Amino acid sequence: MTPAPLADLQAMIAIRDRRGINALLADWLDRDLVVGDRWAAFAEILAQHGEWTLALRAVRRHRVAAPDDRTRWFAEAVMLARAGRNADARACAAPLLDVLPRDVRLAHFMGALSSEAGLFDDARRYFGMVLDADPQSGQTWLELSAIHRFTHDDPLLDRLRHAASIMVPDGARAAVSYALGKAMDDIGDVDAAFAAFARGAALVAAERRYDAAADRAQADAVIAAWDGVALPHFDGVAGSTRLFVTGLPRSGTTLVEHCLASHPAVAGGGELNLLSMVAREGGGVDPDALAAFARAGRGCDELVGLYDYLVGERFAPGACVVDKTLDASRMLGLVATLMPDAPIIWLRRNSLDTAWSCFHTYFARGVPWSWSQETIATHFAEEDRLFTFWQARLGGRLLCIDYEALVSDPEIWIPQIVSHAGLTPDSRTLSPHKTERAVLTSSVAQVRRPISRAAVGSGDRYRRHLTPFLEAYLR
Repeated sequence: MTPAPLADLQAMIAIRDRRGINALLADWLDRDLVVGDRWAAFAEILAQHGEWTLALRAVRRHRVAAPDDRTRWFAEAVMLARAGRNADARACAAPLLDVLPRDVRLAHFMGALSSEAGLFDDARRYFGMVLDADPQSGQTWLELSAIHRFTHDDPLLDRLRHAASIMVPDGARAAVSYALGKAMDDIGDVDAAFAAFARGAALVAAERRYDAAADRAQADAVIAAWDGVALPHFDGVAGSTRLFVTGLPRSGTTLVEHCLASHPAVAGGGELNLLSMVAREGGGVDPDALAAFARAGRGCDELVGLYDYLVGERFAPGACVVDKTLDASRMLGLVATLMPDAPIIWLRRNSLDTAWSCFHTYFARGVPWSWSQETIATHFAEEDRLFTFWQARLGGRLLCIDYEALVSDPEIWIPQIVSHAGLTPDSRTLSPHKTERAVLTSSVAQVRRPISRAAVGSGDRYRRHLTPFLEAYLR
């Protein structure tokens, strides 16, 4: 490849020309240009743009260039997983274990994929392979603990205790602490469980800083920007391909998403996080940004088309999909304006139960407020303000679901959710645990069980440990 086209790409990257970058790399792929060993880097750029079809083509080109390099096969499997192709990722990675039987990273990857797919026996086997080779693998202990129910006489409990008692590598300490906390909770040792979770949270909090002032300022800006702005009328039209489910993490959003995804007309969903890409393209999430976008001669249809295109990159084009994007409360004005036919469902759950669930969950990314009780209270207060605001602004377009009511009477509330989504009644939505699909959130084990009230009141056992949250949240 001559330097000129590479210089063109570098210039586009410098000005963040997403469309230009995508078009140029697509052209290079179509022309089968020789670019040295750069296809892996180009695949990552395309993945960050949500261009999964092109990203997979690029990573395959990288693998084909050196077919005997097993690390390239593994890189393709990882990209398949990131693109939401769980089964394809497992099929790509599984044969590698025959030639790399001691590769703990590969075994952990297979365990994680199996767990996400609900294949828990396979997941335990793969995670066991990792722990036999590396008993201090914090991430493996963490993911195994999410699908394993510990007992007092459990040999795994002894192994986990031993791993937590010795000098665990810095990067694994927090994960091992969270895994131990889950085990102690399973056997009913509340004090030991809380102590383990608190140790883990303190370690993560030191690395993932939460800016309370910025969080508050963002909520203020959303309310100020959209207060009094006329929003399109919502007719509740059946057949919308865009369904939005929001609420705090651990408030029941994954359960509702899974119920909807159990409907034959719904292709799936998850924390798609595509709205931020749309917002970047449009210049922001407020009415002024949309107005400026229109004055530049680019209509809102272009932004809707981008969203639908990116959804189609993960699912079939035109498929009905549940979007459970985190922090959607900050972008509902954008949703309401661009997609007037899209129903919105907001989950609310007992604050103590939600706080406790957030505190004892090791979030893989984001959620910087979850590592201390006081910051959890701060963020909850901001989300309460946004909920009150959007409930008043969106009216009947926003269906509020109380988690405790949902799990107590699913046969009453799930049909209301399905109806609000513009879907026809279907009995499969009442038994979402029977639906075979990959689940990538912390609720990976819970949604595989029948709906129950088991998690209602989960924070009560820890109430005396959660005084800092209660005092900060209620003041």
